[in-house]
Amino acid sequence: MIYLSKIIFLLILIFTYPLTAQISDIRYSTSNEEIIISIDSDSIATYAMLAAGAEKKETVILLHGLPGNERNLDLAQELRKNGFNVIYFNYRGAWGSQGEFSYANCLQDVSEVIDFFNNPENSEKYKIKTDSYILFGHSLGGGIALISGALDNRVKKIAVYSPFHIGTASDESLHWAYEYSKSLFMLELNPEKFYNELLTNKHIYNVVNYNKELLQKPLLILDENERNKIWIEKLKNVEYVLMQTDHSFSDKRSELITKVINWL
Repeated sequence: MIYLSKIIFLLILIFTYPLTAQISDIRYSTSNEEIIISIDSDSIATYAMLAAGAEKKETVILLHGLPGNERNLDLAQELRKNGFNVIYFNYRGAWGSQGEFSYANCLQDVSEVIDFFNNPENSEKYKIKTDSYILFGHSLGGGIALISGALDNRVKKIAVYSPFHIGTASDESLHWAYEYSKSLFMLELNPEKFYNELLTNKHIYNVVNYNKELLQKPLLILDENERNKIWIEKLKNVEYVLMQTDHSFSDKRSELITKVINWL
């Protein structure tokens, strides 16, 4: 009887173990999460693309440009396949997120998003390493990534492409941004106020002024032409790559993705 009981017990273990493992796998499988993050009295829309596995992971935060038509979700999928969590969010005043769109707010939003995911409960829930963030920015988001990343010790690496650099932008370029912003109904912004903010704060928004802070962080900058070469060459610890393409790397997406993943 005892012998029979042992056999039954072993059979139960054999047949229930795969089920237990499956439940565990489902719990830590690849997933997407819609998240609302509060910043002051506003709420911003956030989308988390979480990699499989119970361990905490490096997390890439995507920073879009003006207004943010290119979201780099193709890159996000490949990053997740390679074991990275990916966070996409819309700045305050962009694409339904509440509040006012401004460069200063965009910089603050990055820090607030990291604060949210560094909350112990959230870092455990979303399996995030709290000291291993990577910023990836496009266009306006490129400058935001470099400045906010320079000032945040939780950010370990920064990659950008086609960066729009306020600090060295010509008056003509800033005026173009002003005229363009008038058509951006998906942004909650005052074009005149936004234009004056950029003009007034060109020194503060000059990435080169943060060279000391950026020294300890690997940088990857990809561009479609050499318009940014002068200020990029003043940075240290940077890999600078040129690709003949357009502002969104439309016909070089595979090359862009491969380069970023290999660099990481």
